[in-house]
Formats: sequence, structure tokens, C-alpha cells
Amino acid sequence: MCAYKVNLYMKGGHISISTIQNIYSEIENDILMLKLKPGQLISENSLCSKYNVSRTPIRSVLSRLAGSGLVDIIPKSGSRVSMINMEIVKQIIYERFALESMVLKDYINIATDSDLEKLEKTVIRLTKSYENTKSFKPDKFKAIDLSMHELWYKKTGHTYLWEQIRKSDSNYTRFCMLDMLECENYEHVILEHKQMYEVIKSRDTSKIEEIVKKHLYGGIERIDAAFKNKFDEMFIAY
Repeated sequence: MCAYKVNLYMKGGHISISTIQNIYSEIENDILMLKLKPGQLISENSLCSKYNVSRTPIRSVLSRLAGSGLVDIIPKSGSRVSMINMEIVKQIIYERFALESMVLKDYINIATDSDLEKLEKTVIRLTKSYENTKSFKPDKFKAIDLSMHELWYKKTGHTYLWEQIRKSDSNYTRFCMLDMLECENYEHVILEHKQMYEVIKSRDTSKIEEIVKKHLYGGIERIDAAFKNKFDEMFIAY
């Protein structure tokens, strides 16, 4: 076994591996939640000052983020947040449409009254989280949104598929956040979840594909309209 030691320094002393992980997680979250926008240049000096560390741990973190597809390291120029690849986004939406349509049809066939009550409560939570504008948090709104989908997958025995979706490409995660923050689609999301709940409650499988397609593909139309004249600032098309 080969043992090695990496010297990572805070300003004035050593830095722990857990601290490095915390820095990584915070920057990762800032990128996924669009606090750091696609294409934005990343200042190593600013990050060093923010986290009170030297360049070595910051460069280590940026290298890991590059490996995750969240950062582009440009030789002799520095780093920037990676652009959103719309081709990947479209393929993920296509995949989710196929999966979610089948999962919901299965769910309708086995859902109990108790399951429907859980769904209804989730829709209510989603609505209330947006109504309280003073304490509104987009990341919390998104988490409630996802929790409704999670109920469908877990009830139908597709936990593994849900875990893969949750780990899905960062391009799709940021696309969804951009749709919410820039297009302000919160009301669309709430309405679509209410409609899905009503379809599930009525156990009408004939309407599933229509409502799922509207829910998943609607973002592409909104993004195309919102970024028509500045697409190249945040996206790549291939």
C-alpha cells in the first residue's frame, strides 16, 4: 500500500480534510443554486479570502469541481463555472418523460388513500412555501417539488431509478434552477403538481403522458424565450 501526505494550509496553519470537503460542498451548492452563474469567472483570490485558506486547497477543490463537470479550468486563464449543455438537458428530459410516465401509471394502480393524502400534503407544502414570500427559499421549494416525485418512485419500487435521477447531470439541475429563478416559473410548477395530483386522484392513466410532458418540457420553452438574445452567455447547444 502506498501512503502519501498532502499538505494543505490555512492562513497560519494546517487545514483538515473535512474543511476541504465543506469548502467543496459550499461552492458546489453555490453553482447548483446559481449563486455562481454558468460562464462566470472564478477568482481564486476571492475564494482564498472568503474561506481563509491558501491557494493550494482552493485549487484542489476547483480541480474536483472540474472533474464533476461544474467548473472549466482554462490553462493560463484561470477557472470559470461551466456552461449548461442543452443537448444533455434535452436527453435527460426525454429519459425522465419515458420513466415518469410509466412510474405514474404504476403508481395510480397501487396508490392507497393514505398515499394520496401524502401527495396532497406535499402539494399544500409546495404552495405555502411560495406564498410566504418573505422567507421564500428557491432551494427549499425545489426540495419539496422533488419530494413529490420521490413518493411515486419509492411507492412503485423504483428507488434505484430515483437515486440515479437525483444524481443526474449538473446541467439539468442548473437548468431547472434557472427556469425557476430567471423565468419565475413557481406558479407553473405549483399548478402542474396540482394537476398531476388531480389526475392521480381520479386514477385516469389516459392523461398521464400529457401532463408529464407539459411539466418536463415546459422549461425548455420558457428558457428559449427568456434567453433568446443571450443564449451564448450561459448555454452551449451541443
